[in-house]
Amino acid sequence: MILDWRKELARDGSRITLSGLHMAMHCHHYNINLQKMLEDTMGEDGIRLIVQSAEEATFFGWYSIMEQFKQIRTIKSKLELMASLYQNCGMGIIHFQRMTHKGGHVIGLSSHHVTGWLAKHGRRDTPGCHFTRGWIAGVMEVVYGRALGDYQVEETACKIIGDTQCDFLIKEK
Repeated sequence: MILDWRKELARDGSRITLSGLHMAMHCHHYNINLQKMLEDTMGEDGIRLIVQSAEEATFFGWYSIMEQFKQIRTIKSKLELMASLYQNCGMGIIHFQRMTHKGGHVIGLSSHHVTGWLAKHGRRDTPGCHFTRGWIAGVMEVVYGRALGDYQVEETACKIIGDTQCDFLIKEK
C-alpha cells in the first residue's frame, strides 16, 4: 500500500488534517512554554498531564487511522507507519526496537521538543520528552489492540540532559 501524503496529510490555509482528522500543530515556542508552565506550576502533576494528554490524543487519532487502513496488518508495518507519521508531522525521528505486546524500547534521534527546549532554556537536569512518552504509549495501545492507559513509558536517556539520544522503555502497567 502506498500512502498519498498530499491526500492524507493536507493543509488548507491554517487547517491541517491527517487522514481526515483535524490536527493542532504548534511551533516549539508554544509547546515548550506550555511544558515549562505546567512543570513550574504543577510539578509531577503537570508532567503527568502532558503525558496523559498526548497518550489520549494519540490513541484516538491513530485508532481512527488504523480503522481507515485495515490493509496494514503486521505489527512491524504499523510501527513503521507510526514512526513515519511522527517524522512527517515534524515531531522528530524515532525507531521502535525489540517490540512485543509486553513493551519494548524506542530510540529518539531527534526531537521537536528537545530542539525547542534547548533553544529556549538550554540543558536541564531531568529528561523532558513528556509528550513523546505519551505519544509512544498511545501508539502501543493502538498497535497491540490494548486499552487506553495499558502502557507506561519511561525516558531513560534524553538529549536535553546531554545524552546522545533519547531512549524510552515501554512496559505494561
